[in-house]
Amino acid sequence: MNDTNIKILMLLLQDTFVLEELSMYLNLEKSSISKSIKQINSFLEEEKYPKIEMNENKYIISLSKKQQEILFNRKILMTSDEIYDYLYIKFIHNGFINLEEEREKLDLSRSSIFRLFTKVKDSLNKNGSKYVYIHGKGIELCHLSPKDLHLFFKILVKYFFKIDFSLNRVNLLDEVLKIYNTRELTIKLGKVFKENKMSLSSFLIAFLCALHVCTRLFKEIDLKLECNYDEYVNLKNSLNNHLKDFDLRYQEQVFYFLANNLSSAVPFEPEVLAKVKKLMPKIKEVFNLGEMKSIYEKMLLKKLCYSIFKYEGKILKVKKIDLKDIDSIILNIFNNILKSENMGMYFSDKVIIVQILKKIILDKNKLELKKILLLFNEVNILDDSFLRNELKRHFKNYEFTVEPSFFYKINREFYSNNFDLILSDEPSLKGNIKIINILNLNDIVESIHEEILENHLKRRKASTN
Repeated sequence: MNDTNIKILMLLLQDTFVLEELSMYLNLEKSSISKSIKQINSFLEEEKYPKIEMNENKYIISLSKKQQEILFNRKILMTSDEIYDYLYIKFIHNGFINLEEEREKLDLSRSSIFRLFTKVKDSLNKNGSKYVYIHGKGIELCHLSPKDLHLFFKILVKYFFKIDFSLNRVNLLDEVLKIYNTRELTIKLGKVFKENKMSLSSFLIAFLCALHVCTRLFKEIDLKLECNYDEYVNLKNSLNNHLKDFDLRYQEQVFYFLANNLSSAVPFEPEVLAKVKKLMPKIKEVFNLGEMKSIYEKMLLKKLCYSIFKYEGKILKVKKIDLKDIDSIILNIFNNILKSENMGMYFSDKVIIVQILKKIILDKNKLELKKILLLFNEVNILDDSFLRNELKRHFKNYEFTVEPSFFYKINREFYSNNFDLILSDEPSLKGNIKIINILNLNDIVESIHEEILENHLKRRKASTN
């Protein structure tokens, strides 16, 4: 199967999707996706697996956990990028590679293995690394440049990062890297983070696992800076205790890395972090955000870093979120920012960033609406005190008035002049005020949020004209 078919299959094993959603998440034409699904079904039918079906306009595939494990334990479902990463890491890690042996292991033709390894050689040549051919044996690495050491580290981080959610467990790097006892290391690192009350993330774990490999292989790795580390005695003792079964040089480098980043907003891969720090001022300017609370700034910075890292590493992990009209407006603005900065992200990550931006805008404008009128058909509203109390939990500084819609109909001007927002469940008022569902508290909350967001975006647009 080709790379596109593998991506579609892996996506459908994460969730169900309509054709338009698949098109957005994969950035592919709908006709291409339809063609690919036919090809996937031919493969599944031939292999005697359940096929992809259409249910209520959604594509769905029903595979048992066992069927998934068997299906994705096959080399045919490795993408060309995964094979490239495997060849690159194995060659640099072992300092030697025999392409004939790898061809048999990967079940590839000679032309395919040579084509894929040519990409590895191109990278090595471009970055100044050196290798030699040994007749009848294979290819030996003579010199690894700093650029290729950095790339080697990045691909390792990508590999460890994907372990948590990758469906493809045929990854041949598992065999190459099994000597590093990553499972035990991850457990030990978790204890260090918990003991020192430090925030833990999948990226940090992936980074520290990659660091373990690199400190064993290369003396050039040194994360010590010109600063005072004396204040981090507790961290050092904790590392010495929990990582005592790992070599001292690795313990030192983990200590330097964590100490260096204890006060950092988001410890991340430097090149990605640099791109995000360039992007952040543009986002603040275009969305008219001004100064953000530290918690939101860190949240946005972190998500932007993850998103760029995943996009550049071609790591497609999807979390489906239904888009509302206001989301689409914010998404379009964000897309224009990315385009202006020549940056790309997966659609699924953009959608999550939209949700973070909404939180920031709502927090910035939380005092905008002070008086809100809720007009209900008196048959529906039996106890307005309960409703008011529930709304106060969401909007502590707002004043809510609940009245029958009849009063509004006879004195519209008074209510319009004395309230910042009017909501009602009365269909006859549609066109003048926002209509909500009295039986759904979330509907009321979302309508208030939507009003705040729309007003902010209107002001933003007016300021740019």
